Amino acid sequence: MARGRPASTTPTWECHIHLRLRVGEDDDLIAFLSNLPSGRRALALKVALRSGGMQPGQIAGGGIDDDLAAVVDDFLK
Repeated sequence: MARGRPASTTPTWECHIHLRLRVGEDDDLIAFLSNLPSGRRALALKVALRSGGMQPGQIAGGGIDDDLAAVVDDFLK
């Protein structure tokens, strides 16, 4: 008798993601990920990506955050 859930017959696509999070800058993300059991991080990331309104146009040109950072940098100079 096999243990665990039955093997899926659905094709899968693997994507390995490596993040470098900076203490002091990414503390919210560090707290979010570090409070999850390692086996649940992929599911939590999928939920976060789906609820965040993924828009390829925002990422293709550097993203909204990069544009905002450039404006702030210009203002502070």
